[in-house]
Amino acid sequence: QTAPSLSNFSELIDLNWIEDCLKRTGKASVRKRKLPAEHAVWLVIGLALFRDQPIWYVVQQLQLVFGTAESCAPSASVQARQRLGLEPLNVLFNTLSQTWFEDSQPQYSAFHGLSICAVDGAVWSMPHTDENFRHFGSSKGKTAPWPQARAVCLINTNTHEVIDAGIGSMDQGELTLAKKLKVPANSLTLFDRAYFSADFLSGWQSRENCHWLMRAKDNLRYEIIRKNSAHDFQIRMPVSPRAKKLNPDLGDYWEARLIETEQSGRVRRYVTSLLDSKAYPLEEVSTLYAQRWEIEMCYREIKSDLQDGMHLRSKQPELVYQELWGVLIAYNILRRQMKFMAQRAKVSPLRISFHIASISIINILRHTPLESAGNLPKHLERLLEQSKMFVLPERRSRQCPRVVKIKPQKYPRKCQSIS
Repeated sequence: QTAPSLSNFSELIDLNWIEDCLKRTGKASVRKRKLPAEHAVWLVIGLALFRDQPIWYVVQQLQLVFGTAESCAPSASVQARQRLGLEPLNVLFNTLSQTWFEDSQPQYSAFHGLSICAVDGAVWSMPHTDENFRHFGSSKGKTAPWPQARAVCLINTNTHEVIDAGIGSMDQGELTLAKKLKVPANSLTLFDRAYFSADFLSGWQSRENCHWLMRAKDNLRYEIIRKNSAHDFQIRMPVSPRAKKLNPDLGDYWEARLIETEQSGRVRRYVTSLLDSKAYPLEEVSTLYAQRWEIEMCYREIKSDLQDGMHLRSKQPELVYQELWGVLIAYNILRRQMKFMAQRAKVSPLRISFHIASISIINILRHTPLESAGNLPKHLERLLEQSKMFVLPERRSRQCPRVVKIKPQKYPRKCQSIS
């Protein structure tokens, strides 16, 4: 039976889902320990929420010790994580993300019936141990000060919730990890130009009404099949010999739609699988691409706000994977609560300040278990009543272009005159 102090968290995650994930992965506790498996799951999530606290303090804050004991040795917490492994957190993340995404779909407007998603990659650094370095490697080579893990995430641009993720070592490219993502049906996914691949994009759009949109490369090779308008074309592009070697079913050519539009005095070109120019007008499609930046905002919230810019804390590869799944679960929990706040304030979830709202939610989790066993729902309801205090003003238009800024120079360049 679940400890009474842990039953509070059913407001955030249905505890039956946690028990189901433990049974499916064969990790359910056979005998009761000070930190049984269901408590270890919350410990991993708590490590992401209380990023600046040691592991023993997280156990105490969430009252995770089973029985009459008030605390346990830090080594017992590490052993509980090792017994748990990474599979239950992975399964739990998939269960939560898919269910919550389906729940949120009817509430937010879609693009002609297509939900808008975005995909991009990120890198996490971790403690330098021989095990971590051998398994993960680093983008800086063998002389790097720390190992790194690569993750590719698929997010909902309307809520910033993470729908799916692929995590691997640095020798796995973003395309390799992105191929494993479970893209929802009836969706349009926004990519940057690094994902331009005939094999990858053809496989992506072969799923149930799944489409893609990205900026066109400057050196794009194509020939026009049909001209929809002066700046709207259906094109076919040659498949490279390397792509045909990887996937012989591709053929010699593949088709897409190329559109051109003028933005801030410059011509922008986009390529997409949305071939119907009448159902998906040029202006609407080109304007939609700006939502790709939402995934950059999502990573900033995870790495800067939730993780406070700090490295991961795990020193073993399996625990690194476990910790990263815990980070994504914790982020989705916060984003789900912020979605409820947005509904109460009648604004978009992106109008709720993640920085301030996440601090408020984490403070409730930090103090409620120590205060009383049944106060979490009451405190969350009070937070919902105060939702309007967390609403950000409407986004303003940029005052300067989004470009790479020139680094300041301490001394004048050689080509410059000192005067």
